[in-house]
Amino acid sequence: MPTSTAQPRSQRRVRPAQERRRDLLDAALTVFVRRGVAESTVEELTRTAGMSKGSFYLHFSTKEDLAAAAWARHMESFAEVGERILGDEGVPIGDRLVTVLQELTRFALEHGDVHRALYGIAGADAVKDDVNERLIAMIAAAASTGVETGAIRATEPALLARALYHGYCGAATDAVGGSAQIDHEDLIRSAGAMTRAVFPAATA
Repeated sequence: MPTSTAQPRSQRRVRPAQERRRDLLDAALTVFVRRGVAESTVEELTRTAGMSKGSFYLHFSTKEDLAAAAWARHMESFAEVGERILGDEGVPIGDRLVTVLQELTRFALEHGDVHRALYGIAGADAVKDDVNERLIAMIAAAASTGVETGAIRATEPALLARALYHGYCGAATDAVGGSAQIDHEDLIRSAGAMTRAVFPAATA
């Protein structure tokens, strides 16, 4: 019997649920930054994510739920910056403290559009406060370890860590919110210089 030469029809790949959720979160940042949460629609979000409207409701009840999840992921990415830098034991602890304040400040400035788009959603303050406290605790622990091991000099390292964190992250928030005209690179450099002054090397 003659054999068929017809090519098999390509199968549409079904994306795993975790991947579809990630795509929605990625689309949320694109759409919400461009239009704001209030002016965005589920149709626009799913079109940007490349999926059906029905798929949206398998993951989120409303666009506000998606916005909350996008904000939580954004803040987790912020926390991961601190975790990565402070966890690198191959770098002297004083240098880690300088770098973490600089890079957290840089992250806040570079993602100001996300802050402006999502910070007003319900529950954003609680998520931000939780991440802030986690980061302050990590910086304070690193500073305390530096003092105990004789790597840096400081009195009340935990209190100084909190003041540094809120000072520079607060200034970054002022900059991205438009309440103050602050040069971004100057602020990042200042974060490093101030951290070195507050937590000087013990041999300095």
